[in-house]
Amino acid sequence: MSEKILTEQQVSTYSFKSKTIKKKNKQMLEHGIAHFILIIATLIAVFPILWIFSSSIRSTDTMFSSTLRLIPENPTLANYKNIITQGDFLIWLRNSTIIASVTTVASIAIGLLGGYAFSRFRFRGRKFGLSLFLLLNAFPNILAMVAIYRLFDKLNFISSPIKLILIYTSWQVVFAIWNIKGYFDTLPREIEEAAFIDGASRKDVFLKILIPLSKPSLAVTALFAFLGSWNEYIFGITFVTDPKFFTLPMGLYNLQSSAGDYAVNWSLFSAGALLIALPITIVFLVLQRYLISGLTVGGVKG
Repeated sequence: MSEKILTEQQVSTYSFKSKTIKKKNKQMLEHGIAHFILIIATLIAVFPILWIFSSSIRSTDTMFSSTLRLIPENPTLANYKNIITQGDFLIWLRNSTIIASVTTVASIAIGLLGGYAFSRFRFRGRKFGLSLFLLLNAFPNILAMVAIYRLFDKLNFISSPIKLILIYTSWQVVFAIWNIKGYFDTLPREIEEAAFIDGASRKDVFLKILIPLSKPSLAVTALFAFLGSWNEYIFGITFVTDPKFFTLPMGLYNLQSSAGDYAVNWSLFSAGALLIALPITIVFLVLQRYLISGLTVGGVKG
């Protein structure tokens, strides 16, 4: 009888170990497949960037050469020097920096005030306002181009670069209010009530407690606002006609179009494209530790 029980225990133990091994093998296989897919996707995403960088360090314009080589025979940084020192690249950089920075600051300021109001106060038209913002966010911006153009034309505002700041800010405010409002909803009201008991005013609570706690949401809002206004091209080329107000995307396109289809220096163009992407990369690296929490927590409550 004891031998029979021992045998059943051994069989049970062996079966348990076998299932554990199979489970581990299945998990390893799933992880291996997932990593393989991610590696392939990363290579596909990174290859165009590597190819543009390779073109930017070529001594001659051989971007469309039949020879597939990421590392050119005679690499040089002359294209980066030429794009910066020759032409109006620094003017474009100044214009893009001013427009993107002012748009970001304005979007955050309006988003903070609007998000706090919609999160902490209950007033008539609150739900309608939130629904209207959501509808505006779903409305394609390109469809409003004619109406915006005619409005600025009536105001004699076409020649001013301020209009780009107004347009970009109006786009970003909707997302800013919704994102910051959602983040404020996750903050316990008890924190504010305790501060009120200690004698703090609503202004002190807002500036010294809520804003520092909402850094992740502000980081996400800042990144989206800066990215959207830094890379925007269609509205810029439509509303800005004076070359001294061109931004980086507009300037690069003008550089390419003015040369003609067969005279474009693609190595120079590639160097300019990478220089445009550099500030966005820096902003992303600075804000990346706030991005995940800001995107997830800010969208928990609506």
